[in-house]
Amino acid sequence: MLSSPEIVEDLHQEIWIAIFNGLPRLRDTGKFRPWAFRIARDRIYREYRRRRISVEPLEQLEEPSEADDTPVDREELQRSLDALSPEHREVVMLCFFEEMSYEEIARLTGSTLGTVRSRIHYAKRALKRALKGKTS
Repeated sequence: MLSSPEIVEDLHQEIWIAIFNGLPRLRDTGKFRPWAFRIARDRIYREYRRRRISVEPLEQLEEPSEADDTPVDREELQRSLDALSPEHREVVMLCFFEEMSYEEIARLTGSTLGTVRSRIHYAKRALKRALKGKTS
């Protein structure tokens, strides 16, 4: 979310307070991680709605014809991730950075397994295209 550091910090604190307050309702401690992510996701989307931040769908992009193994600069990767829609960025972050399974992501986001697979597929295509354009 592109916001001032103060807004981000306030949201961060609100998320942790909600997690702390919800702990007595957590039945299976083995599912803490997806449960906490669900709380964070809901709070962030609530903030998007409150601030009327528009969410644009990911374009249908063509698959690159060849794999590119060029190293990626961290800032380029961050810019490419920021260019994704929130739904696509969310599944990529959960899958590749938080190492959650597709099933965990589906439960967390309230989506079907097919939707998660589709979002990851199109997000990866968009990232490849964006990064290929930067390194070519």
